[in-house]
Amino acid sequence: MQYVLTPPTSFLGRSQEIAEIGLLLADPSCRLLTLVGPGGIGKTRLAMEVSSHHQALFPDGIFFVPLAPLSRPEELLAAIIEAMPFHFQEDQRNPHEQFFVYLREKQMARILLILDNFEHLLDGVDIVFDILAATTGIKILVTSRETLNVQEEWVRQVSGLAYPEPGEDIQGKDYSAIHLFLDRARQIGGNFDLEKDWQSMVEICRLVEGMPLAIELAAGWLKTLQPADIAREIQYNLDLLVTRSRNLPARHRSIRSVFSHSWHLMNDDEHAAFQKVSVFRGGFTREAAEAVAGATLPILARLIDQSLLRLNAKGYYEVHELLRQYGAEQLDDTGQAEVVQRAFIDYYLGLLHRLEHDIKTQAQIAALDTIASNFENVRYAWKLAIQQKHFVALHQATESLHCFADMRGHYHDIVALLQEAIERFPPSSTQSQQFIRCCIQVRLARLVLLGNLHITEDLYTQVNACLAMAYTQQDQAEIGFCKLVLGILIVNDAEKRGSKTYAQATTLFRESYNIFIALNDPFYEAEVLAWLSCAEDPVGENSLSLQLIRRSLDLRRQIGDRNGIAWITLNLTNIMLAQIDYPAYEQYARDSLALMNEIGNVKGSLQAMFKLAQATLLKGELEEAWELATNMQALANKVHNLNGITLATDILAFLRCVMDEAYTEGAKLIQTSQSIAPEPFFGSSYDMGTRWGQAMAACGQGQYVTARQHYTTLFWERYNDPGPATICLALEAVAQADEEKLEHATELLGLAFHQSEQVSGWLRRWSLITRLRAELKRQLGEDRYHTAWEQGKQRDLATIIRSLLGESDNASPPLLQQGLLEPLSARELEILGLIEEGLSNREIARRLVLSVGTVKVHTRNIYGKLGVGSRTQALAQATRYNLLKSF
Repeated sequence: MQYVLTPPTSFLGRSQEIAEIGLLLADPSCRLLTLVGPGGIGKTRLAMEVSSHHQALFPDGIFFVPLAPLSRPEELLAAIIEAMPFHFQEDQRNPHEQFFVYLREKQMARILLILDNFEHLLDGVDIVFDILAATTGIKILVTSRETLNVQEEWVRQVSGLAYPEPGEDIQGKDYSAIHLFLDRARQIGGNFDLEKDWQSMVEICRLVEGMPLAIELAAGWLKTLQPADIAREIQYNLDLLVTRSRNLPARHRSIRSVFSHSWHLMNDDEHAAFQKVSVFRGGFTREAAEAVAGATLPILARLIDQSLLRLNAKGYYEVHELLRQYGAEQLDDTGQAEVVQRAFIDYYLGLLHRLEHDIKTQAQIAALDTIASNFENVRYAWKLAIQQKHFVALHQATESLHCFADMRGHYHDIVALLQEAIERFPPSSTQSQQFIRCCIQVRLARLVLLGNLHITEDLYTQVNACLAMAYTQQDQAEIGFCKLVLGILIVNDAEKRGSKTYAQATTLFRESYNIFIALNDPFYEAEVLAWLSCAEDPVGENSLSLQLIRRSLDLRRQIGDRNGIAWITLNLTNIMLAQIDYPAYEQYARDSLALMNEIGNVKGSLQAMFKLAQATLLKGELEEAWELATNMQALANKVHNLNGITLATDILAFLRCVMDEAYTEGAKLIQTSQSIAPEPFFGSSYDMGTRWGQAMAACGQGQYVTARQHYTTLFWERYNDPGPATICLALEAVAQADEEKLEHATELLGLAFHQSEQVSGWLRRWSLITRLRAELKRQLGEDRYHTAWEQGKQRDLATIIRSLLGESDNASPPLLQQGLLEPLSARELEILGLIEEGLSNREIARRLVLSVGTVKVHTRNIYGKLGVGSRTQALAQATRYNLLKSF
């Protein structure tokens, strides 16, 4: 057995590839196997490692033939002969004849012949056929940047080493790219702190897409640069990936020389196509390749054969990022970059424009999937259009981009794109350009509202200016859209202030509705109806709110708007909750979750999970609630939705307290989530409150003052809602029993258990309550206990809850006799002083340069610390404790 090369460094990873290639070599029908991949991807090392692992398959010899030094196909045979144990005889036969006689004599021998770096000798492929024909025992393993393209050939693509994808959970996973970087870093004694530089190291591996040669070259700079600096340089400077090592072949001393070798093997048509496809970011379709780069199917096939392109599992073409950078440099040198970029802009922003109709009709999911699959190219096309001031292209693409953001939950990404476009409009814009800017601005405002994003801009002023511009342009569709967004602004602000004054919003919605009726636009007609329903009283079987939302649902179904159907279904949970119909609430939550998952709307899925988790929790189906909350937490972590993380963790904390009485662990869960996102959004999306777990953990630990501080946050707004009311009653019963008020505690439990099992089932699963009932019965005696229990069942739920919250005329908050457990912060005292001045939340926000949502959270924190539920009570408590005086 003979090897020409001995690997100078250790081999890491690729165990799966080695096993798969071994299976192919063991297959009798596979006699010619080509390992194909771009230069630097590790084909040679993989071939050598395969031969080492599978020596038993070839007991008669494994022979390695390095072809890189050869320049002409005629030299192939001599190189193969030299690598094998063959000796020429001094007779009349020529070398070719003698060698093939030798092969035929080894007809049954099991031999592996490795032909390394074949790509520049393809014209000599006939020698491969001759060898295979001469003997049945020989198998040939070829490494090449290009396939041989012969019928006998089996092909195995070689890609980079494994590395973590963005957002991927790396727990317990093994990444060979990371191992290689660390191994080479230790070998050269480079500057590297594993904990501090972990993310930079991962970024380097991502940037080079796991290419082993590039990883080794990057690690070589650790004596000179920090990992973060290496990552930054790689993004813009291909020449960083070079080595000063003297014993590497010249073609492997830099990535540029590796790629230049491939470049010189291409013809002019392939050069032109590859230069142009370097404009793409991420995968691209055959249609896009032809439209942007003029790359026909035969040329694409040639580029794939040469390992310059690859076809992924979804049918999209991809270019290795480092190869793409090399191609972009070649394109810049031609002076055609801007022309190609314009074709790229026209194609991808034109794609958004073409998909606008589909997004609002039966083809919605396919259209959204198309945008998602092409999003990196869409993002880049948008940025290029901004740079090149192609305002018309931006205008035509805006509606689809804004719909995609809302329907798939990409608020942050697309809000950033819209903001960038708005900021780059020239100060001296034409009226037409100003109108385009306004169209982008008003869609940005809608996404900020629907995505619950925190910004400091005055959206009222901006949207009103856009409405004025729409009137100037006499664009009815834009007028209708601006009125819709203004109405949403008013509803949003009213909810944050705890107000139900929607008259101005209703007027705007009705005006918008009439416009879209006249324009025969059922998509926005249905959207306005849904918002109109929010401004009406939802109580009552035939409430106007319910009628409006059902009309909206009918329209959505007629046009096939799956996203709209999903959100209307989710909205119906709010109406069912207002009507205290918990079975319907649960069913609509289930239906909406299925729909949200179907359309891939992450925001909607999180909200539906939250609602369904709370519904099943109250019902006593704690295992299902746990699974839902766990899934919600995982999804929220995956998409970095801090609000979702906080809400899911609160439910998990509640469940740990009820299921296992793990109160300390529940409290720790909440502390962890609050360190991530201390201020959850309080809004109609989370109708039943957001602090259940905190109150439960405090009660279980005997911290009744703290538990009482959270009573107001158990509810959203309705104190006759039996769901959160059962929690409040149970917690207060535990606290009253601790204060030896046994009959009162029994009455509260009697009222809690009197509620429907749909909302009180959880009480039967909480061991603390089971023990408490037994103890109350023992201490009071059977008769007194029964009497108190029955009296409790007769109490009016809303009245009792208001009394517990200190909101009834004759009641005082539970904290009045206790003193403040937690002092108000300086900011909370400042806001309390402004409340005393009579300022609204919006006025306070403007005064302190905060968002209204932040002021709302501070206000609720003040209520919780003071143990009150209104501004009037807060001021009364503040007077009692001399808080305003000290402020």
